[in-house]
Amino acid sequence: MFANVQNALQRRLDAFNNDPQWEDAMIELIRRKEKSGFFRWHDSGDLQSMEHLLAIIEIADRLPHIQFWLPTREVGLMKQFVREFGAHAIPVNLTIRVSAAMVGGDAVSVDGCHKSRVDKVGSCPAPRQGNKCGDCRACWDKSVQTVTYSLH
Repeated sequence: MFANVQNALQRRLDAFNNDPQWEDAMIELIRRKEKSGFFRWHDSGDLQSMEHLLAIIEIADRLPHIQFWLPTREVGLMKQFVREFGAHAIPVNLTIRVSAAMVGGDAVSVDGCHKSRVDKVGSCPAPRQGNKCGDCRACWDKSVQTVTYSLH
């Protein structure tokens, strides 16, 4: 919607598509900058291709001390990944949450993935914490099957 956001998203996509050292650069950036031990992929946007997903998996494999969370609506891509590689190919430090397509709806089940949904009342504490996770790590936690976010 905003030109500066669109431009930033385009620069990131161009970097992934055109820089053969994108994975190594991301690994170095995350290694240097991520002090909490938790990293979220895509504050805006989504997976672009199987190659993009495989690159994220490689990064998680190479940074085992970081817990990664990948929200996605790309159900078809995730099902294809599981068919081709198996759910066991998702690293233990990468939690993939398939998002529901509609408010109040349930996300499609995909082996190896967890779910998220949006409803009128959610379990996510961020809206009550200045839109920050604080010490909540439910989205990264594989024991939490579904995280519900409040409609906003």
